[in-house]
Amino acid sequence: MSTPRYGRDMRFWEQLEILNEALPEGRLAVAGPQGATPESDVLPRFAYLAEHLLVRAPDVERAIDRLQAALPSEQPVRVVWPPDQDARRVTVRRLSIGSRDVFRGLALLREAGIQSTLVHFVTVSGVNLCPGDEPVPSGEPLRPPIAGRDRGEDAHVTVIDTGLVHDYLDHQWLAQSSGQPNIPMVDGDVTTQAEEVDGDGFIKPYVGHGTFIAGVLRCVAPSTDVRVYNGFPYGGAVEEDQLGLLLLQTLDTHGWPDVLSLSAGTRTNDAQALLGLTDFIGELADHPETLLVAAAGNDGETEPFWPAAFAAEAVNATGDVILSVGALREDGLGRACFSNHGDWVTVFAPGERLINAYTSGDYEYDYPHSTTCRFHPVVPLYPGCTCVAPLSEGDVVKFSGIAQWSGTSFATPFIAGLIAARMSEAGVTSRQAAGDLISGQLAIPDLSSFLQ
Repeated sequence: MSTPRYGRDMRFWEQLEILNEALPEGRLAVAGPQGATPESDVLPRFAYLAEHLLVRAPDVERAIDRLQAALPSEQPVRVVWPPDQDARRVTVRRLSIGSRDVFRGLALLREAGIQSTLVHFVTVSGVNLCPGDEPVPSGEPLRPPIAGRDRGEDAHVTVIDTGLVHDYLDHQWLAQSSGQPNIPMVDGDVTTQAEEVDGDGFIKPYVGHGTFIAGVLRCVAPSTDVRVYNGFPYGGAVEEDQLGLLLLQTLDTHGWPDVLSLSAGTRTNDAQALLGLTDFIGELADHPETLLVAAAGNDGETEPFWPAAFAAEAVNATGDVILSVGALREDGLGRACFSNHGDWVTVFAPGERLINAYTSGDYEYDYPHSTTCRFHPVVPLYPGCTCVAPLSEGDVVKFSGIAQWSGTSFATPFIAGLIAARMSEAGVTSRQAAGDLISGQLAIPDLSSFLQ
């Protein structure tokens, strides 16, 4: 048996293990594309749910008949999702196909003119996949927001992420700051301390992701009403169809905000759009008050990363429905090495070594240090490349509520906050503010001193 090469493939297998440990019994996440294994030369690029496919509701009966006739098995093909009470809310159906070959099943359904996809996992856990992307303790306090503390007043931003850590209110700019009545308390789903640590008492690698994002938002637009909900219960991941329904349910319950910030995503089989988010994207287009700001992903590629890649098509007369956000390097002189790019990425913002709110406790590093960049291993693309890091596998550090972190995940709330600030300053909608940003009427200011 060969040893997996260090880089994105080894990290992928470690993160896949974390996902499978968190999944309910009976569900298994496996690597795609077809043929990806730790021993093969096929690089893993995404995770999907074993023995399941997605189809649209009107095609269910034809899909079942086709699969059972062409791929005989004692195990029947059956619909296993969504729950009955939610069947009218979404138009996608998850089929359990048993031990049948999912890729053969996809081919058979496409031959029959039936749209079908794997059930992909959407995740926050990848961050930027460089050795230096794990959070690093920072001795600096969380700095006050930029001048103009009414920036973002009356704007509402909803963050769908990992929720808020148990001690998030220790940060005064996430709590309601005394003497600053216009700054509302950040609210949402709060995890317990027990949920945030592993069996050895170490902070789990995806914990604090949503809290850090809320902190970046507050630095850019301190008066914005920020709500952070947990949409990624399985080790920082969730199936695409479950996420699509969860988004709709959350927005039905709490209202459609001015800005929806989503720092998660995935590559997909054959670069297809996420079928499980079809209903959500459709309803988003019908809510002109809401703008989706989504992370472009951290693979250093031009291949679409979903749902951010929906930005390439989601434009209407009221402005852009979706902004996809890539990351700039720390010195601001170009794209961060890890950031995805291409014509589907709308805008870039600071995403290297930001400092913001985290949690407290011990953290053990999972990945070896590196003296080279995985994207440019011979000569680093630029000095200070995030991929080059002194951290060593097994090192244990103590956090005291503040972290330094990198990724398009954190460039995303920068833009969400900038949109919220523009809304309050110019009296425009979030989509109009997005149009101003894209047209050049709204510049990205240098806020590095407040974020680093």
